[in-house]
Amino acid sequence: MPKTRMEPLINEKEYFIEKVTIDNIPDLRDKTGEQFLNSLEEAVNDCRKFIAEGFSLTSYWADPDVGMEFILKKKKA
Repeated sequence: MPKTRMEPLINEKEYFIEKVTIDNIPDLRDKTGEQFLNSLEEAVNDCRKFIAEGFSLTSYWADPDVGMEFILKKKKA
């Protein structure tokens, strides 16, 4: 079953970086895709929380072997 998780904060020289990931482990009982959509919705909600804290969604990608990852950055003051 897909799991949504937030990676630990990455502290780079000029930016704070947050990553929200959905694992690419299918739920074989989910014949409709509803569980995947629930995981995607959870990831989007997590991204919205970071955006409310001043982060910007800078990129996202999907890989059939890894899953989906959303990358958010916030410039240091």
